[in-house]
Amino acid sequence: MASEPAQSIVWSDDFLIGIEELDYEHRRLVEDIDTLHRDLVADVEMNRIEDTLGRIHARMQAHFALEERFMLLHEYPHYPEHKAEHERLLDEYTELMTKFEREQNLDDLEATQDVLSKWIVNHILSSDKKMSLMVKSAKQT
Repeated sequence: MASEPAQSIVWSDDFLIGIEELDYEHRRLVEDIDTLHRDLVADVEMNRIEDTLGRIHARMQAHFALEERFMLLHEYPHYPEHKAEHERLLDEYTELMTKFEREQNLDDLEATQDVLSKWIVNHILSSDKKMSLMVKSAKQT
């Protein structure tokens, strides 16, 4: 392997947003990203890495759809911006995943894992927490 893989992402209760279904999905996403990291460190076969990439992609699509339904149900006022973040992340990830499957360049994959980790963490800690707080305060009024 050409370089040391990006840092692993580990679940922390700091990621909890207080919405059980979404917290569960966030935890699964973090676990899948950590699996990708461990696969890279262990230098596993390419087809296993591609399976992990596909699982992350499918989980992201399903999670974003669930989160978007939740926001619509609760009439979240920042839904369009939040949905746009989801679309940007999914588009970027799809492009990087497709490029890796075509070229199988581990340096690109390590960069993908790093971008994915940072994106997910930042999205959960900022946008998702903001959404959760606004939905909870709206329920109390």
